[in-house]
Amino acid sequence: MKKDASGQVVCFKAHLVAHGFSQVLDVDYFDTFVPVAKLVLIQTVLTMAAKLDFELHQIDIKSPYLNGELTENKNIFMKQPPGYPAPNSSRKVCHLLKTMYSLKQSGCHWYQKLVEILVKRLEFVRSDMDQAVFYHHGGHNSHATIIVVIHIDDCTIAASTLLLIIAFKCQISKHVEITDLGELHWLLASKLNVTATAAPSTCPNAPTSSPSSHDTTFRT
Repeated sequence: MKKDASGQVVCFKAHLVAHGFSQVLDVDYFDTFVPVAKLVLIQTVLTMAAKLDFELHQIDIKSPYLNGELTENKNIFMKQPPGYPAPNSSRKVCHLLKTMYSLKQSGCHWYQKLVEILVKRLEFVRSDMDQAVFYHHGGHNSHATIIVVIHIDDCTIAASTLLLIIAFKCQISKHVEITDLGELHWLLASKLNVTATAAPSTCPNAPTSSPSSHDTTFRT
């Protein structure tokens, strides 16, 4: 059951989950830590955005724990779900290539995947102050700046222009499935008052002018 920011039920979800309770530390899994943005860093980004008149938007990454990738040296096998076995394969097991819900290492692998997307592909820089805060700056002669604050699957985006946010949404959607929540109004169960803008916020309706005109590009 998924609820919106006001607590209303918006949809019901069913997930195939693993028996994570049967995993043994240092045998089936090692690292489980997944960074989330500290409250003081979130407050700092919001304060800076208000002072510099930055645009504030938010996206939700769908099923983040299903995006983590398992390497060859981290083999995990799972019994076939009830009703799934194909003919003559009832004695076989599933070899997981990606993480799934209830695996103890799912959060850690999801974070590693997110870092790969933001740092290696989109050329963001991870903050030294908080491992869940990433930023991209256009250079010494440019005021184009975008900051992304991560809280598991919720991404708060602060940018100097709306074009940068549109470009970021388009580029990250090439790697993971997202829900565009538009302007930021709710953050960690707190309601925010943000001045609305008339410009579009979604990728399909992006303005014809290129984000590169702001001296900032994102690589895929």
